[in-house]
Amino acid sequence: MARGKERNIVGGQIDPYVQQSMLQNKQLAENRLTTAMQEAGASARTVTQERGAGDRAALQAQTQRDVSGAQLEAQDKRAAEDEIARRDDRKFSQTMAEASQGFQARQAELNRDQQNAIIAGDRKAKDEIEKRREALRRFNTELGMDANERNTNAMLSILKGSLNKETSMEKAKTVLNDEADQFDKDKDVYSKTIDRVSEAVDFDKRMDLPTPAAIKEKTPSKWGVAKEVLLKGPVIGGLAELQKYKGLKKEIKEGLADPMGVLQDQIDKYGGSISIEDLTSGTISNIEDKIQTEDIQTEDINKTIGVLEGMLNSIDTKRKAVDKDSVDYDFWQDTHLEIAQMRDNLEGLVSSKKKITGSDKETVGSRVQYALGTVNNSSLGGRAARMRDLVGGDFKAVFDEMTKSIQVPKLYDISPDMNKYDVEYRTWFNNYLSSRYPELQEIGIEEGIE
Repeated sequence: MARGKERNIVGGQIDPYVQQSMLQNKQLAENRLTTAMQEAGASARTVTQERGAGDRAALQAQTQRDVSGAQLEAQDKRAAEDEIARRDDRKFSQTMAEASQGFQARQAELNRDQQNAIIAGDRKAKDEIEKRREALRRFNTELGMDANERNTNAMLSILKGSLNKETSMEKAKTVLNDEADQFDKDKDVYSKTIDRVSEAVDFDKRMDLPTPAAIKEKTPSKWGVAKEVLLKGPVIGGLAELQKYKGLKKEIKEGLADPMGVLQDQIDKYGGSISIEDLTSGTISNIEDKIQTEDIQTEDINKTIGVLEGMLNSIDTKRKAVDKDSVDYDFWQDTHLEIAQMRDNLEGLVSSKKKITGSDKETVGSRVQYALGTVNNSSLGGRAARMRDLVGGDFKAVFDEMTKSIQVPKLYDISPDMNKYDVEYRTWFNNYLSSRYPELQEIGIEEGIE
């Protein structure tokens, strides 16, 4: 029987077969829609992902360009700062070199004035020369200490700014500790040398013998002999003068005071490699040459300066023990001036630019500066030892203190307790420095530096 006649259709109802067919068609349509939507979504995601990847690549490229640009800018800035620093360093080095030449000229003038005063026997001039000499040495010592501080600060600051900070700090601690210990040993040798030389010289009989000037003063002149003969007769007068000659002959036979011989013996004992004949203004270049060839070491310089200081202490005691208007005082005063000049000549080699044999950088001046570091407590070890004692052995605190920012260049204070020669040398240097660095004048006014 035909399907349409199997069952009567109620009004408003859908044939079940038709309904099933419609449902199947609807399901198929929905499936096709879902598939289409999924395909569209996948396509959209793909486009989005591709667009995102492109955007990210573009962003990364832009970021890389920005980073590279920033790095180049930073490198350029550092290079510019380095060039400025090098230019400033060159200017400062040239300024200090010219100032050193100025002080050398003053030292040479001082030596000439001293020689003339000794020849003329001008006691007042000799007193003034001694004050000038000590004032010039004091200021040169201060300049040397500041130079050492700058060098030390620069060296330690490089360690402080390195990438391996912890390792650098430990290395710095080791260096500072070792240098401080070595300084203690060197300073002990220097100080003991001064004390032992002073003691040895005080007990040396050659220092107690008559001075050549005193013997000369006692020697009768021809007029003196003739005068005694005329006044007292040929027998009495002549005999009296003959007795004087006998007494002088005995004194001369025993010997005369020989401080320079004593000085050389002490240098041979403690220094070993330096002759006092090479310590004069005209021969000091011999010592410069021997330092250059390393025939004279920094230890020799250190000990020789210690001997000279010990000798000066003993001679100062000798001259204070005699009448200031006597020929004996003149003798010891002249000797004191001559030995002080020897010391200054040796220390003056700190300005030598001669290269140590076999070295491209180290100079005679740097060797002398190292020796003076022990004398003046201005070496790396000296500063480290001083700071160590102040902070109780905390080398991190020592390191921080020694890398603090310092002003370069700077004007030097003038205080009311300074003598006129201290003021003269500092004023000259401050004026010279201000001529090269006009901005320092304003700083000096603000800080009250005269």
